[in-house]
Amino acid sequence: MATGRTIGRLLYRVKSRRLIVEANLRYCFNNKTFDERQEMAKRHFLALGEGFAELTLAWYKPFEKLEKYHQIKGLEHYEKAKESGQGILFLGYHTTSLELAGALMAKYLDFAAFYRPNKNPVLDNHIQAGRNNRSKTMGRNDIRSIGKWLKSGEGLWLMPDQDMGRHSTEFAPFFGNPACTLTSPQRIAKLGKAKVLPVSYHKNKQGVMTIEVLPEIEFTGDDYIDCTMTNKILEACVMQAPEQYYWVHRRFKTLPEGQRSVYYQKPPKLKSISAEQHDGALYSGKILSRDSGLPKLVRTIDGQLLNVFHRGTSFGTDLTRKELSTMLQKCALFTFRGFYTISPKEFTFCHERDAYMLRYQESPGVALHHIPQSRRHPTAIVLGNWLAQLHNEGIKLGEVREANIQLLPNGSPILLNPRNCEFYHQGLKEKARQKDMKQFINSIGFLEQDESSQKLFHEQYQLNRLNEVDNEQTKV
Repeated sequence: MATGRTIGRLLYRVKSRRLIVEANLRYCFNNKTFDERQEMAKRHFLALGEGFAELTLAWYKPFEKLEKYHQIKGLEHYEKAKESGQGILFLGYHTTSLELAGALMAKYLDFAAFYRPNKNPVLDNHIQAGRNNRSKTMGRNDIRSIGKWLKSGEGLWLMPDQDMGRHSTEFAPFFGNPACTLTSPQRIAKLGKAKVLPVSYHKNKQGVMTIEVLPEIEFTGDDYIDCTMTNKILEACVMQAPEQYYWVHRRFKTLPEGQRSVYYQKPPKLKSISAEQHDGALYSGKILSRDSGLPKLVRTIDGQLLNVFHRGTSFGTDLTRKELSTMLQKCALFTFRGFYTISPKEFTFCHERDAYMLRYQESPGVALHHIPQSRRHPTAIVLGNWLAQLHNEGIKLGEVREANIQLLPNGSPILLNPRNCEFYHQGLKEKARQKDMKQFINSIGFLEQDESSQKLFHEQYQLNRLNEVDNEQTKV
C-alpha cells in the first residue's frame, strides 16, 4: 500500500490528468468547497496508485491469498437469477481498484468481462494474460454476438459508465448534471433476454474490499428513465468511497449543445502568418483604435476582435511573446475554474510587421464605468459575490483595471485580461483575501467613492464567505 501511495503522489504531479480529475469533481460536487474537492483529488490519486500496485495481487496471487482482502454480500440475488436459467448482465463501473474487484468477483460469479482492447498491442496482451488468469474476457463484439452469449445462459460484466460520444446514448442526470449515458445495457439485456444485476465494490480504510451483488433491476423500455435509474444506482455505489471512482477519465467530454466544456482547454499555439494575411485581416474589419497610426483593435464582420501587439525585446528576450503566452495560459485557467474571460481562437505572429495578433470573440458585456448610477448597488452586490467566489476557488485577482471588467447579459462579470491573477491549489487565506479585496475596491471607481455601494459589496462578500465556512463546518 505504501508503494501504491508513492505512485499516486507521482501521478498527482501529472498536470493534464490532475486537471481532468479536478474538472470531474467540480462538475459532480459543486456543493463542496474548493478545498474539499482538492483534498478529494489528492485522495483519488493515492487510490489510483494503490490500484497500480495491486495488479500483481489481482492477476497472479492464488485465490486463497486474497481471503483477507475482501468480503462478499448479496450472493442470494445471484443464486436466484442463476436458477432462472437465463443469462446475467452484471452492471459495474470503473474504479481505481477495478482489477482487484474483477479478480475477487470471479471467485463467486461466473461471467466474461467485456473490455476495449488497449491501443498498445504489447500492453494489451499483458493485460489480457493477467485477466484471463481469473475469468473469461470478451472484446468489442457486435451486440448481437453478445446477445447470443447471454441467451446461452452465460454472464457478462459490463461497465457502461464512460463517455463514448453521442451514438446510442442519452443525456441523463448524474450527480445533478447531464451525463452522456450509454443505452447499450438496455439493448444487450433485451437481445440476450438476461437478468440484470448491478454490482458494487469499494475498499475501506484498511484496504479490505466489499463486493455486493445488488437486487435485480428491470428496464422499462424508456431510455431516459432507464439511464436515469442506472446513474442513480451508480451514484449510490460511488458515494460509498467517492475518491475510488475512476475520475481520471474525461467522463463529461460530450455535453448538451450550448453547454461549455468542463475541461481545461489549451490556449491556441502560436503560428506564423504573412504580411498579406496580417494586413488582410486587419483592414477587412472596422478599426476601433490605433497605435502610432497603425490598427490596434479591429472588429471583424463576424463579431470577433483582432488585437495587435508590436513586439518588444530586452537583452534578446521577446517580452511581448512571453507576456502574451502568460496571459493566454491564465485565460485558460480562469475559464477552467468556472469564470468568464476572453477565449482566444487564434494567436499569430507576422515577421514582416514584427507584430503579434490575438483573435477572440467580442464580449457582449457592459463596462463597469458605463453602469448607470441607479444600477450601482446591484452591481456592488454582484461584484462582492464574484470576488468571494474567486477567492474561494483559489484565485487572487491582483492588480486590475476597471476597464477590464464587464457585466454580461446574464449578470455575471467577465474579466477581459486576467494576466495579474494568481492561481492556488486551495482557497485564499484571510490575510490574502483582505489585501486583494482592498486593492479591488481601490480599482473600481464607484466602489471607492460611494460608501453605500462599498458597504453592500462588503456585506455580500462576507455573506458568501460565511456560507462557505458554514458548509465546511457542517460537513465536519
